[in-house]
Amino acid sequence: MKLKHPVVHGHPLHAMVSDLPAALLPTALVAAAIARADPSARNRYLSDASLGGGVAAAALAGAVGWWDWLTIPDEHPAKSPATTHGLLNTAGIGVGVLALALPRRRLELLLGLNATLMIAAWIGGDLVYRLGWRVRPAEELEQLDGGKSRDEARAVIEQHEREDTFVP
Repeated sequence: MKLKHPVVHGHPLHAMVSDLPAALLPTALVAAAIARADPSARNRYLSDASLGGGVAAAALAGAVGWWDWLTIPDEHPAKSPATTHGLLNTAGIGVGVLALALPRRRLELLLGLNATLMIAAWIGGDLVYRLGWRVRPAEELEQLDGGKSRDEARAVIEQHEREDTFVP
C-alpha cells in the first residue's frame, strides 16, 4: 500500500497544525519569565499550561511533519532542508519535555527552544516559499518543466490529489 500524502482537500495538514505550537511556545517563554519574576501559583499554572499545550501541539505537528517528510521524493530539493527542519523541531520537542520536567530551568530551556524554533521556522518557510513544497503552483511548474502542457500538468496534479492524498 502506497503512503498517502498528509493533505486534506488540497490543504497540507502540517501547515494547519503547526500554528498552535508556533503560538504557544513563545507564550510559554513569556509565561516562564513572568513565573520566574513572580512565582505565584497562578503564574506557575500559566507557565505549566502554555508549555504543556505547546509541547502536545508540537508533538502532533512533528508527527504530521515526519509523515509529510516520508512523502518527499529523495531527488526533490526540499528533502535535505526538510530533514534539518524536522530534526531541529524534534529536538525542540525534547527540550520542551525537559522544560516541563525541570521547572527551575524552564526559562533557560525555553530561551534555547524558541531560538531553535525560529531557525526551524525559517527553514520551513524556505521549504514552502522558495522550494515550493506543498504549493500547488510550484507543483504545476515542475510538471511544465518536465515537458507537459498546462492542461496535462493540471490533470497530473488533480489525479495526484484524488489518488495520493489522505482526504482528496
